[in-house]
Amino acid sequence: MNVLLSENGNQLPTDVVIRWVNRSDLTPVPRNLEFTVKLIPGVEEKLQRGVSVWSGRENLEYKIVKTHKMPPLGEVQGKSQQQAMGVTALLASCAPLAEQLSQAVVLRDTPFSDALRSCGAYLRIGSDFKVPRFTCLRGSKPSYQVATVLQEEGAALVLKNGRLEVMRLTDLAKQAPVDDIGQVDSAAKVDSEFLELMSIPSFYSVNDTGAIVAGQMGDARVINFMPRGDARQLRNASSVLVRTKTIDSQQCQQIQAGNVLTVGGENLVVITAAHAAVQKTGAMESYSRLWLGRLVNAG
Repeated sequence: MNVLLSENGNQLPTDVVIRWVNRSDLTPVPRNLEFTVKLIPGVEEKLQRGVSVWSGRENLEYKIVKTHKMPPLGEVQGKSQQQAMGVTALLASCAPLAEQLSQAVVLRDTPFSDALRSCGAYLRIGSDFKVPRFTCLRGSKPSYQVATVLQEEGAALVLKNGRLEVMRLTDLAKQAPVDDIGQVDSAAKVDSEFLELMSIPSFYSVNDTGAIVAGQMGDARVINFMPRGDARQLRNASSVLVRTKTIDSQQCQQIQAGNVLTVGGENLVVITAAHAAVQKTGAMESYSRLWLGRLVNAG
């Protein structure tokens, strides 16, 4: 549970960090970090909002967006009661996507990477595609529009080796598994067609001639209107990853969102991976929780 105050060193003492959680997600901000520290002299001044820290297996840079002091721990050191402070940080290169824009971004027929850069993100893009339109008004958070574009493309952002990869969900699901959990499936499981039909809509739109353009309409499910959507976007928008299983394991930071695992003979995509370490009664307890899903095409 390394937390560095500079990229190449100056690590916070491990006995000061009493809780650490590093999450990997298939979202516009693909990494976030939460940790709790004891407020020994000098620590609070080094962990101010807006400051960068480096952490995790990949030693990535995170920007602190929130701090909050907690009630006293009930411990006394010297003449002072011990207190802790929680810190929340976002992947620095993508953190601007979670902030309100100071000016509008309106783009047409532009590479997806240009849209990200126009909204303040600066992480390298390993793969790209054309965006027919991208509009994010002043005061809005770009992450919502980025997620909408990805949904219309049937794709997800995957952070690999310090680069953002835009991967089609179909390609994501076809990857070779990085690990096999085994034939005995003891994972927590969710299986509900009822919820899927309510949560995953079919889409329709109207073309330039006024005719109805429909996406995948095979099942009796919720139907939503997508302005100016073409047939490809309408189909893509109904292809999603549905969380079906949750697995707790010993800490496995090598497994990140976007990987594929074999669980009980079934290949599933890691949607979110949370890796944690907590101090308990003087000992460090480390573990991971993985949220897994399968690709569903509404039709």
